[in-house]
Amino acid sequence: MNEDEFFDAQFPDEAPLLRILRTQDTEFDRICLDYQEIFVALSHSPPPGATRHLRYLADLAETLSDLRSSIETRISEYQTTPINVPNSED
Repeated sequence: MNEDEFFDAQFPDEAPLLRILRTQDTEFDRICLDYQEIFVALSHSPPPGATRHLRYLADLAETLSDLRSSIETRISEYQTTPINVPNSED
């Protein structure tokens, strides 16, 4: 699964806007890449009996939730802010 497919699956209604925002804002792009990286790390199962690893997974889940909230907040802010489109006649 490539990046676009991943984000299309994670944010299906906002995927086109997400792509635009990522190209315009390097900090937002980094948040999205971190989200994808943590999501992949969290999807790997811990080895049996690895209790220390369970704390790590809990931390990953919390980080993933925080990153998702940041992404959703940024998308929401962008949707409520008028978009400045340069006029080609200027």
